[in-house]
Amino acid sequence: MQNLYRKIFFTTTKYVFLKNFFMCVTGFLSIFIVRLLGPNEYGKYSLVWQLIGTIGPILSLGWHATLAKFVPEKNDIEKNFLFTQSFLSVMLVSIVFFIIAFFIIQFFPKIIPLEIKDIKFVFLIFIILVAFFNVFEGFWRGLGKFNEWTIIDGVRSNLSYLLAIVLLVLGFVHYQTIIFTSFTFALIFFVILVILWFKNYFDLNTKIFSIEKEVIKFAFVMFVGQISYLFISSIDLVLLRTMLKDPAQVGIYNAGIRIPKMIETMFIGILPTPFLYYFTSEETKELKEKILEFGSRFLSVVFGFVSTILFSFSKEIILLLFGQRYAESIPVLQIFSFSLFILAFLILFSSYFYSINKPQTVLILGIFQFILFSLFSILLIPKYKSQAPAISYIFSLLVYTFVVLLVIKDFKFFKNFILIVLVILISYFLNKNFLVYLMPIVYLVLIFLFKIIKFSEIEKFRRMVKNEH
Repeated sequence: MQNLYRKIFFTTTKYVFLKNFFMCVTGFLSIFIVRLLGPNEYGKYSLVWQLIGTIGPILSLGWHATLAKFVPEKNDIEKNFLFTQSFLSVMLVSIVFFIIAFFIIQFFPKIIPLEIKDIKFVFLIFIILVAFFNVFEGFWRGLGKFNEWTIIDGVRSNLSYLLAIVLLVLGFVHYQTIIFTSFTFALIFFVILVILWFKNYFDLNTKIFSIEKEVIKFAFVMFVGQISYLFISSIDLVLLRTMLKDPAQVGIYNAGIRIPKMIETMFIGILPTPFLYYFTSEETKELKEKILEFGSRFLSVVFGFVSTILFSFSKEIILLLFGQRYAESIPVLQIFSFSLFILAFLILFSSYFYSINKPQTVLILGIFQFILFSLFSILLIPKYKSQAPAISYIFSLLVYTFVVLLVIKDFKFFKNFILIVLVILISYFLNKNFLVYLMPIVYLVLIFLFKIIKFSEIEKFRRMVKNEH
């Protein structure tokens, strides 16, 4: 049993380390990009980049998670069939998308932001490349090659950022500079992958429409769920740009959420990948609930501490990293920082629902959160501007969490979350009018005082890592 936990821990740690190494480099480089561009150009870049990152995965038709789930169960021939079917289906959808999108941009230009119209061909082709990258990544994850993809994709991304910074310093201070450099490296990467993968994984004898019903059902649920998830990750920028007509507000908001988002991507968002693999394994069949309970509690406590640090030092973080031009981003960061502990608590539940063949639960909850977030953002943006999406996001996440807890129907999960929320609220009010920098310390004291995490659990975890009995 202990060896199994160690296996999960070290495999996940290796994956997290590699992912975070490249994310740290990306985060460091992005600081220069934000400072060099300024709020207006950065706002334009944020909108375009967010839409590329949103529409691309939708065009992948849910194959990313589907391949990661079903490939481990197949033999080599069946794996090649699945890859070929996914590639060809995405190719057909991409062709249709390009024609329709180009028609809309050409004949209905008034509804399209200028920053998209100026680079329409690159914008549309980049979206298609992202769709195919999702297919490639999902297949490699299904083969258990989490780390190889992380290295390849990380090198590609950071090389494009380096070139963009050089061009910005040389005077090409436009949002197009970053988009074009990223597009160039992505296109080269795609061509190399196609050449190599066609030889090893593409099967010309595959019938594209003879996909197993179970695979189609899962992929459809993933597709619809991905739409709701990705929409909620981009609707904030779209609503700000549409309702306020000011790219600078988009830049201010995106600078405020950048650090929490980077932390989420580096340490939280990557966890479903290895845990879906282990939750679907026979080795952990009887341990899923136990892993879920401790994992959600432990992760939420850790990132609750991170949330308090970001809140307490929000002014110093924004001014040091992005400069005085982004001073309005300070309250955005303060609000959005608390999303981390909620997301950390929730992150393993999606893998759990997928592992017990209930992906529709994640889908329905995602759609519910998207509607809730959108409605509150529309109501709050006219008054609170760049802070409005952050407020709406925290509120929708809290509601989402309580609905998940109702679905789980296990009191210990509800108790864990309520206690962590109470600790954060008490920490905030005790230090609000005294010394906000003490908030993280008070938070840690209360965590152990309320016994949310016990010293005995920390010692047990330490012994497990060191393989002590």
